[in-house]
Amino acid sequence: MAFRNIFRHKRRSLFTGLLMAGAYVLFSVSLGVTEGSYSQMIEIYTRTHTGHIQVHKKGYLDKPSIYDSFKDYMQTGEKIGKIDEVVSWAPRLYSPALAFAGNKTTGVRVIGIDPEKESHTTFIKDKLKEGSFLPDRPSGEIMIGEGLAKIMHAGILDTIALIGQATDGSIANDLFTVAGILEGDDRSSCYMHINSAQGFISMGDGAHEIAIILKHHSHAKPVAADIDKTLGSEGLDVVPWQEIEKQFYRAMQMDKQGNWITQSIIMLIVAIGILNTVLMTLLERTREFGILRSVGTRPYQIFALILLETGFLSVFSILFGGILSLFFNYLLSIYGINLPTPIELEGLRFESYVSEITMETIFLPAVVTFFVALAVSTVPALRAARIIPVNALRAE
Repeated sequence: MAFRNIFRHKRRSLFTGLLMAGAYVLFSVSLGVTEGSYSQMIEIYTRTHTGHIQVHKKGYLDKPSIYDSFKDYMQTGEKIGKIDEVVSWAPRLYSPALAFAGNKTTGVRVIGIDPEKESHTTFIKDKLKEGSFLPDRPSGEIMIGEGLAKIMHAGILDTIALIGQATDGSIANDLFTVAGILEGDDRSSCYMHINSAQGFISMGDGAHEIAIILKHHSHAKPVAADIDKTLGSEGLDVVPWQEIEKQFYRAMQMDKQGNWITQSIIMLIVAIGILNTVLMTLLERTREFGILRSVGTRPYQIFALILLETGFLSVFSILFGGILSLFFNYLLSIYGINLPTPIELEGLRFESYVSEITMETIFLPAVVTFFVALAVSTVPALRAARIIPVNALRAE
């Protein structure tokens, strides 16, 4: 009976169904674009330098020091690389230093990297603006950011002197040649081969960090726990990007919460439309409900009848809206929404908003649409269930 009642007023049912389907599509596409755009930003932040997970000696993140390194990083990295979710890993070494070029002096952060592993782990190679990337073997070559190049008035093949503190208590100093300049306003980073950095600060075969890239950034926390179990009691901290980039992660979560206001407004409009339709149906069918009550239909059966009608209509709308949502999200995941002015993030261009198809972007709008429709129908259904047969039969 509830199923047949949907087709008694085809035009009204069609408009109500389109309202629910439209809300579902708006909700789904909005979630898809939000998730896709944040995924883009997360990838830029993590693939530019931090990685999805980092491994350090215990306590290093709280108080970084050139002395807090760990040995046998290659062996540790090989253990990490055997985990299924891990795509790549790269060791790093850090040290503060003073840089001299001509009459210019500034503080820099020496970053020792494995060029081959780093190029597979981060986007650093894509940021190369001038010159060449670091060779795979140790050399006296370095790469600097364009911000540091401007400060030092240094260009390709210019010589920069670095002076710092070695781990054995001596003064670290050496001359290096600028091989490449990286795009982005990086005013302090100075990259060199990790073996050259180890020799510069007399560290031996140690490293301060291993950066890890996964198949997807959302797996960072569970995979970090797996890596921690794999490494066991080696005195290392395994930290996901959510803890490394705390401020960015918190800002992203706050912005996501703000997006729920927009979604709530969409669902409120849908709720008002459904309520209006159900109330009109109730007024037009007052005599019908009176007859049903007169022949012995129980109040809960009338209540269930109205809810079932709304439920059937919402299911049809969700199925139709789901097909449209998949189609639009798929198109936006490929072509995106182009920004009028591209945004520069860490030397990389953010040119468009793209969508991402996930379980959340498809099923969450379906669940919300369905239960909002049922919730709004509850009050009119209760009113119909409590109708007095005599009064209902007298109604026009």
